[in-house]
Amino acid sequence: MERIIGIDLGTTNSLCATVFEDGPEVIEAAGASSTTPSVMSWTDSGWLVGQEARESGITNPENTIFSIKRLMGRDLNELGDYVNQLPYQIVEAQRQLIKVRIGENEYTPQELSAEILKKVKMQAEAVLGETIQKAVITVPAYFDDAQRQATRDAARFAGLEVARIINEPTAAAIAYGLDEKKEGHVAVYDLGGGTFDISILKLSGKIFKVVATHGNTQLGGDDFDKAVADALKERIQKINPDATFDDPESKLLLKQNAESIKTELSFSPESSYSLEFPKTGLTFDGVFKVDEFESLISQMIEQTLESCSHVLREAKLAVEQIDEVVLVGGSTVIPIVRKKIESFFGKPPHVAIDPYKVVAIGAGIQGHLLAGGRRDFLLLDVIPLALGIETLGGTFSKIITGNTTIPAEESETFTTNVDNQTSIDVNIFQGERELIKDCRALGQFKLRGIPPMKSGYPLVEVLFCVDANGILTVSATEKRSGQKAEIEVIPFHGLTQFEIERIIEDSYEHALDDFNQRQLIEFRQTAERVFRGIEQSWDVAENSLSGNERTEIRKQMESVRQSMQGQDAQALKVQLDLLGDLTRPLADNAIGRKILAELQENESVI
Repeated sequence: MERIIGIDLGTTNSLCATVFEDGPEVIEAAGASSTTPSVMSWTDSGWLVGQEARESGITNPENTIFSIKRLMGRDLNELGDYVNQLPYQIVEAQRQLIKVRIGENEYTPQELSAEILKKVKMQAEAVLGETIQKAVITVPAYFDDAQRQATRDAARFAGLEVARIINEPTAAAIAYGLDEKKEGHVAVYDLGGGTFDISILKLSGKIFKVVATHGNTQLGGDDFDKAVADALKERIQKINPDATFDDPESKLLLKQNAESIKTELSFSPESSYSLEFPKTGLTFDGVFKVDEFESLISQMIEQTLESCSHVLREAKLAVEQIDEVVLVGGSTVIPIVRKKIESFFGKPPHVAIDPYKVVAIGAGIQGHLLAGGRRDFLLLDVIPLALGIETLGGTFSKIITGNTTIPAEESETFTTNVDNQTSIDVNIFQGERELIKDCRALGQFKLRGIPPMKSGYPLVEVLFCVDANGILTVSATEKRSGQKAEIEVIPFHGLTQFEIERIIEDSYEHALDDFNQRQLIEFRQTAERVFRGIEQSWDVAENSLSGNERTEIRKQMESVRQSMQGQDAQALKVQLDLLGDLTRPLADNAIGRKILAELQENESVI
């Protein structure tokens, strides 16, 4: 059976999972991290992706991209002031598309997300020893049609066929095996790096249905980081009133230090920090206490609790009727978040599965099911916001209401208000308000060829179909004449089919070069780490290796350096392998020395 992996494409980190013989688990190489930081850094040799990009960010801030998920399916107006917080440049292109400008080039968020997906796909293939072509990809429950379309496009650019797009809370429920429960209601609280949503699931035998969802696609751990970064700026400016932090390097330094403080405060009552801004020569040391951090983020946590209240009202449930609470997302490891959730729902939440991994594991199980694996349950997801069209006077006529189970199909019949009207514009919106000015425009198309008739006489049936991925198709038929038009909705600020095909063709055309460049970058990074390791262990070499052996190592290090200057990834790997063979005795001796030293230290204690 063809393997379909599950991918959690996250704001901060991304990872994938599958079902092995022993059960579902994240895919990770031995001794390596299961997560890939959702960070990219453009260099002269191409993209660095993941941990390498994260490490190079400080020296290359204006070319380092992070939190790209928050830009997916958005336009410049919707992002507002958020763009000013980023060290990289955001520009507006045609049809309200936004792009990230790196040097002379511009990239859509979909293309950049594809680089992360390529990295995750490549790592999975290396571990599994097989080619991966299909994936289940998760999105926040509150992602609208535009954001889901953007996610699907990113996967296509990465060479992945999307077998299914599922909501993150639903994936978490699958991972916990909640479908095996007889009946009851489960709340899934999902607070990640850039998004938040809360979903209520109803379990009934082997069926579980999302009955209501609510959230905010612009609230998450990134915002906690910003609050800490702003507090750090205030502290510095009290001592140095003229200090500014508008350059890319300062923005990235503040973000990374803020994130480090936030992480440490999840496990410690305080966090010491030392900030150094190379361009200004400014240094600043201090301590951040956990109560200060909790004060900064308390209002944001309250916003999530308001969403919890809202979703309970939508589901027509009292908090006492919730049987289980599941936590999802890295930001739920913060103690104050867990404390507030336990207080709100009146019961301790499920944390048996790592909140970082639970979504990917659920997606992996769903992929296994779609590939023909045995697991008997029926998954019923929902549309987060109502879908409909503009009608007379700028009103929003809802055709599919929010929290409708998908797949879904609904229609309504409309008429004209002008005599002899031969065409009708169908303007498609998504939202919960009564006027289209307060809703989100998704797209439009024109129904032409209607025979001239008096106003009120034509009967135009508008049909909305939402598939299992939450992707919308709209058609309109004038019943008296049989004239019909149909569109798979491409948002105003989305990519056209022509643009999608061009990007995919470019990726095929440059696939070999891209792969070589990626390997070249990674092998160069490996070489630098090997060099550091050799230098740190050289005192061992002086005592344990012959003069000839040491000379051969130095000679081979120079050969590796020369290969690093070239553009042939495989040639560099050959030289690295030779260096590895020469330094193996050095590594063995260094490790042996370390163990001996530790044993001696323990003996002295005894």
